[in-house]
Amino acid sequence: MMQIQKLGFFTVLLLTLSLAACGPAESVQPPLPTNTPVPTFTPTPEVVVAPVDPAVAATAQAQATSDAAQGSQVVSQPPTEQPAAEQPAPPAEPTATETPAPPADPAVVTNQGMNVRSGPGTNYAVIGSATAGQRFIVTGKNPQGDWWQVNFNGQNGWVFGPLVSAQNTGSVQVAANIPAPPPTAVPAPPTATPVPPPPTAPPEPVAPPEPVAPPAPRYKFNIAVVGRCDPNGGVTYVQGKTYVGGVPQSGDWSVAFSYAPDGPIVASIKAGPHLNYEGWDQGFYSHILQSDGPREGNWFFWVVDPAGNRISEMANVRTDGQAGDGKCQQAVVDFDSR
Repeated sequence: MMQIQKLGFFTVLLLTLSLAACGPAESVQPPLPTNTPVPTFTPTPEVVVAPVDPAVAATAQAQATSDAAQGSQVVSQPPTEQPAAEQPAPPAEPTATETPAPPADPAVVTNQGMNVRSGPGTNYAVIGSATAGQRFIVTGKNPQGDWWQVNFNGQNGWVFGPLVSAQNTGSVQVAANIPAPPPTAVPAPPTATPVPPPPTAPPEPVAPPEPVAPPAPRYKFNIAVVGRCDPNGGVTYVQGKTYVGGVPQSGDWSVAFSYAPDGPIVASIKAGPHLNYEGWDQGFYSHILQSDGPREGNWFFWVVDPAGNRISEMANVRTDGQAGDGKCQQAVVDFDSR
């Protein structure tokens, strides 16, 4: 109440001073006396203060203090970038050790169809054949190095070097089991054929020319013919007949054979019937070369007189040591006198 009265008094005083300052100094008139108002007593209403719990007030005060401290300590700083942790390098993978490939077997590949033989030469027997492009493992070579020993169906075979392509054969050694070469075959002499004289120019037509007689044959049996030779796995033999003028005939002659032309006679037998031999008719003979299977060889046959002199042309037969189609083990050789 006292504050309100003081406020009203100072307000009136300030208003009066403001009005006095606005006018000229010479026109200022002394203020008229006014009645001073008497202060009026205004009863102040009683404020009721609610009781405060000291524990609640202390908790609120501590919370406010903590919030103020946190507000004053918060400083905006740029985030510090942490260095990235170094990652350990992955362990190196072990290097795989390459296992060297084993050396390839020595081999040959055939360039064309060819024979496979029992030894290093064309004089050895044929044991089979190979077609172009076949591959064989090499087991040896001959001393000259122009034939290869190969594994041919489980047995030793030989192929001619210029007809095959060799692979990895630099270390191949000379074979230790080279078979001995077979006996050298002696070619049969050519059969003499009567040669007629060359034609002559006709003489002047006086008289017809006289016929020229062919030369007389050198031997009594001037024809020697190998009729055929068939396969026979059980026995190897040669048989035939002696003819005179195309007719089977026996006489004082025999049929002989040898390993060479005119060579040492291995055996001879009289042509014609033999006691206790059925089927041995006129001029028939037979020579058994091997009675228990095929026999390989080159044989020469001719007719001899009682003194062993040759009286015929010569026939040549080559037999095979293996049985089968196309092989020769039973031959027919005939002689004729014309």
